[in-house]
Amino acid sequence: MAAVVVSGCTVPWTTQLVLPARHTLVRNQLVIHSDFPLPATHRLLEELAARRGDLQEQLGLPGSEEPIHVFLFESPEAFRAFVGLYHPGFPSRRAFFLETDTRLEVYAQWGDWVAEDLRHEVTHGYLHSVVPHLPLWLDEGLAEYSEGPRGTHGVNPSHLEVLRQRMARGDWRPDLARLERFEPTRDMSQEDYAECWAWVHFLLESGPEHRAMLREYLADVRRNGSGTAAPISWRWKARLREAAAALLAHLDGLLARDAGQPPSPRPGEGTPFAEREADL
Repeated sequence: MAAVVVSGCTVPWTTQLVLPARHTLVRNQLVIHSDFPLPATHRLLEELAARRGDLQEQLGLPGSEEPIHVFLFESPEAFRAFVGLYHPGFPSRRAFFLETDTRLEVYAQWGDWVAEDLRHEVTHGYLHSVVPHLPLWLDEGLAEYSEGPRGTHGVNPSHLEVLRQRMARGDWRPDLARLERFEPTRDMSQEDYAECWAWVHFLLESGPEHRAMLREYLADVRRNGSGTAAPISWRWKARLREAAAALLAHLDGLLARDAGQPPSPRPGEGTPFAEREADL
């Protein structure tokens, strides 16, 4: 990308707003460009490379050789100025994923939250390299699931707290069909992100039959596109009597585990979720 001399930005006018390219590391599918040196065996980069295999195993997806270019800015000011110049319509964020007709790219500023940011955005890259036209709720839900370090089983404490508050107020009922209607350009709220994460966590962590359902759906999307693949909410009707109640029970279990206590039945539910699942 051609260098541009900036005037009136948050960086000195002599700064050239170009993509980081001074240093490059390759880790399988990832091509990592930075304007500062990184160790050849950096712990975070090794984790990001390993996450590719995790997703393939969890989701039953094939591998891809399509490069995912990751651009790391050492200076937050340079990152914000670059985004403001070349992508002025983007929201103010520390990192983002961009898919074009020819490339998959991740842009991020190096800082205290870079690990969480890169796990999220690189997951988008891995998914888009093998599943075209992934529905927004699932794309974001899988990325939110992947934000934590390996070994945490996708638990996202901030989302869990958001949903705990909604459950305590009693003014929220999960609705997967609502999420499935989201357009790719929708600006989601924090509660939308939390619910997307919750459904993905339920699918991946509540039992092999639900993970198999997600794998089947992704295989259909890869083969036929999301417009013709039967949505997961429809598949659930044939396999689970009440998906919303099952998700609430799953969240109860996560909250109880976090508090070190056994989950209690929700009002109107005489049987714990684990026993209901065994009966289905």
